[in-house]
Amino acid sequence: MKPHVPATRSSLLVTRARRRIAERGASIIRGKRSALANELFRVLSGVIEGRHLVERRLGEATRALELARAIEGEGALTILALDAAREVPVEVRLLKVWGVPTPELEAPSLTRTPEARGGTAGERGLCAVEAAEQHELALEALLDVASRELLLRRLGDEIRETSRRINALEQEILPALAAEARRIADALEEREREELARRHRMRRSGSPRLGPESA
Repeated sequence: MKPHVPATRSSLLVTRARRRIAERGASIIRGKRSALANELFRVLSGVIEGRHLVERRLGEATRALELARAIEGEGALTILALDAAREVPVEVRLLKVWGVPTPELEAPSLTRTPEARGGTAGERGLCAVEAAEQHELALEALLDVASRELLLRRLGDEIRETSRRINALEQEILPALAAEARRIADALEEREREELARRHRMRRSGSPRLGPESA
């Protein structure tokens, strides 16, 4: 808050107007925080489901890999891994959720045909192909939940920042504006009482006195 402003009626009107603006601002920010909280819980639900899916996909991929290792042999799996190696084109783009800039991970579908991995199912073995596919599905699930967790973290940060702004308005700015308005109003009332008392004294001192001649 600035130092005390002059106790004038215009200052009182300005201070009260600033208080109304601050109250409206606090109301708008509270609404934004409520909307962000609702979005956070929605995203949190998706994150929980996504983590469960990742656990299930990784379990299936692990079992498929163990079976392929037992049937196809370590050497065949190593050759398949080398032939199927590739870079995963993951892109990060910014989107806005309730005005909050949030990074989102984007990647094409990661599951491929046996031919796209460098051979046919007959050449590689059905168990090896199944293990590769299950690992690709697990990676897709991991990327999806990672993107959701980025959004969840940004929403949490924004809610904390919004709460800080609300606390500043409700605990500092609004009480200070209310106190300033009361100070100005009290000063104006005191000045008005002093002015009335002064006029009353002037009337009493300036009133005509009746003498013997006017009787």
